[in-house]
Amino acid sequence: MSIISKFKLNYFNRLVLTINIVFLLVAYCVYLNKVFTPTEIPYFNFISIGFPILFAFGAMFLLYWLLFSWRHFLLILILSAGLFYPIYLSYPIVQFNKVEDKKADLSVLTYNVHGFKEEGTKELLIKNKADIMLLQEAYEGQQKSLKNKEFKNYYSEFYGLLTIYSKYPIIQTKKITPDDNDELNGLAAYADIDLGNDTIRVINVYLEPMYIDKAMVKEIIQSDDSRNAEISSRKVELKLVQGMQKHQKQLEAIIPYITSSRYPVILGTDLNSTPVSYEYEKLKKYLHDSYIEVGKGNATTFHGFKFPIRIDYLFHSKEFNSVEAHVIRKKFSDHYPVAVKYKISE
Repeated sequence: MSIISKFKLNYFNRLVLTINIVFLLVAYCVYLNKVFTPTEIPYFNFISIGFPILFAFGAMFLLYWLLFSWRHFLLILILSAGLFYPIYLSYPIVQFNKVEDKKADLSVLTYNVHGFKEEGTKELLIKNKADIMLLQEAYEGQQKSLKNKEFKNYYSEFYGLLTIYSKYPIIQTKKITPDDNDELNGLAAYADIDLGNDTIRVINVYLEPMYIDKAMVKEIIQSDDSRNAEISSRKVELKLVQGMQKHQKQLEAIIPYITSSRYPVILGTDLNSTPVSYEYEKLKKYLHDSYIEVGKGNATTFHGFKFPIRIDYLFHSKEFNSVEAHVIRKKFSDHYPVAVKYKISE
């Protein structure tokens, strides 16, 4: 019996195989976010948003072939291999990097506190104090008790929705805005911090929110009228495209503060974008993903839609080594804090 005859399928399974191949081609388009900007082609970035769902469908295809044809199971498994990395960036169950047992020089926490709306948010910050704390959706007026009591020994800077707390002196700081910042609610700010023996730059980033609430998603899912569902879908699509294009504009303003910095850089962010998105790939060209270097387990940080995704990150330049990283899974906001400890390279 020839090898070709062993791979022969009936009509139904040939149809399934064709659909499976098309599905893989679509899923692999997520890597095109390295090539195309949201202004050029925004729709590849859509794939990054729904990638966990795509991965789940890919797993179902693999299960199907495992049950009906082990030869095709192996074929599809090989063809699907490149899809495991994007999902690994949210669920690094196994740590492939060698994590050295080093004493940390610096601890950093980034956290979207959701306007301190939920009771317990401030207590979480107090319990998990870090040397540097980067907060998003945190107005200065909401933090009087923290600033005057628990964090009174911290240096602090406030830029609208952004807060920077530091145990070490802040020697220079500035808000970062695009030249054309009309209608932008996302923002960024940096602070150069004197650690004593070293000076570092920390950048706090809150990229433009997409303004997609649960009601809009629910309307699409539960609508009995295809016309209404289509209208709602178009609204969501438009918000996503506009948000991604605003992200591009904001990142173009932020990147020079990374590349031109005389000091090692740590960037904390609510990126409002998932791993392998354009936004993530843009920052990864210049910085390392701190959690992926040493963390393992579930790295998702946003639970507001009951579907966990990873949109909060700490990044660092090559002068740092991540020593320890974890997500603090306490639901006092619609985000979880990300905490990382660093060793500064000698």
